[in-house]
Amino acid sequence: MTTQNKNSVPLTRTTINSETEAEALCKLVEERLDAVETLIREETDRLAEARLRDAFTFFEKKSQLTDFYHRDVLKLKNNAVAIARFKPAGLDRLKARQARFEAALDANLKVLQTLSKASEHLIRGLADDVAAPSKLDVYSRHGAKSQPTTRPHAQPIMI
Repeated sequence: MTTQNKNSVPLTRTTINSETEAEALCKLVEERLDAVETLIREETDRLAEARLRDAFTFFEKKSQLTDFYHRDVLKLKNNAVAIARFKPAGLDRLKARQARFEAALDANLKVLQTLSKASEHLIRGLADDVAAPSKLDVYSRHGAKSQPTTRPHAQPIMI
């Protein structure tokens, strides 16, 4: 039986009938988590180095991997009763692994926030320069203010 979730990720209903199947599903989710985390760490490194074009190339692959991860986590949730009954060792590993993944996400978010603030500061600086008066204050050699001169290149910037 196949169902669709709100993100249109095809889900295949999996029923866990043994401890081996429960362990295999935990291992699969852990592998998916590793793949997503590796990609997020690479993206974070590129962003931190201001290599934005390189970082943005990960979008499609990251989206695909997170869809796979989400699908497999839903399989775990749909089999919560069986997982609780079989208590696979992989479940404890997965819980610990999830904490490391959250730390990687936190680092990624901090880098994105920093980039956002920096770009906002840059745009505001450009806007202030464009809005500056078109006259410059010029001082003579003796420190007296002379007649203002016009700024030769002050033109609006279109963004």
